[in-house]
Amino acid sequence: MRDHTELGNAAYDELAASRRTVVDLVTRFEQRGIRATWATVGMLFASTKAELEGHLPSSRPAYRRAELDPYAESVGVDELADPEHLAGSLVRLLASTEGQEVGSHTFSHYYCLEEGQAESDLRADLAAAQSIAGSHGLTLTSLVLPRNQWNPRYASAVIDSGFTCFRGPQPSRGHRARADDEQRPIDRVTRLVDTYAGVTPPPTFAWDGLRRPDGLHDIPASAFLRPYAPGRRHLEPLRTRRLASGLRDAARRGRVFHLWWHPHNFTRYPSESFACLDRVLDGYDDLARTEGMRSMSMRDAVAFLGDGGSSD
Repeated sequence: MRDHTELGNAAYDELAASRRTVVDLVTRFEQRGIRATWATVGMLFASTKAELEGHLPSSRPAYRRAELDPYAESVGVDELADPEHLAGSLVRLLASTEGQEVGSHTFSHYYCLEEGQAESDLRADLAAAQSIAGSHGLTLTSLVLPRNQWNPRYASAVIDSGFTCFRGPQPSRGHRARADDEQRPIDRVTRLVDTYAGVTPPPTFAWDGLRRPDGLHDIPASAFLRPYAPGRRHLEPLRTRRLASGLRDAARRGRVFHLWWHPHNFTRYPSESFACLDRVLDGYDDLARTEGMRSMSMRDAVAFLGDGGSSD
């Protein structure tokens, strides 16, 4: 959010509050047996500025839009002084909790479709992400690209950097991978309408369609768990039913349903947001009991396929 959020505004305040949300979500997932992938910006793995500086890449993007560059931004001395930029303690919490996979959101929140960057810069960025993860005893295998900017020309860079899977964009016109300045108001409206009033269930995916010819696995998004909004509270039953329809479709057809969101999406209205999540998880529990549905992280999904998994 750093390119459109300034210190002191309401959205910036949500970032620090989202640290508490991370803890609450981890606790909820552990209690309910939910396995999840936490796509984490590499810079956040550090607990101190000195630790961060030890892993900075030598090659960095020169974005045309200067506000996209995180390296010029000031970073505090440690997590206490700068809880927005340093979060090593939260990474350790995730890594130590059963079923929680620490994935990558690139090292610097790298934008693969913006002007001024090249494949060599992405390779350096992902190497830095693996380096700082390694300092925590972790190897990153799952990648979620910022703003869903999947660039197919960079597939070999992703593979060579040790990743086995990525989260592709949701397959619809409003969710197509594009640079920020190519986003149109109609695309945002389309995504909003899709949350509440799609004519079909959210997309689900066949297991044998996740493998790509290059060896990567694309585990696309099915739906975004949109933040609760008081102005749309009368539409909440529609949102819940739509998510439930996607889960049912996946469970009954033996397919994949991939739900995602950001921790800060829960910070403004936490009780309402967790209530919505609980309704979704209650639906999942019913399907796990009646249809054998399973909760998986992205790494779990790849392992399942590697072990000979199928739509059965």
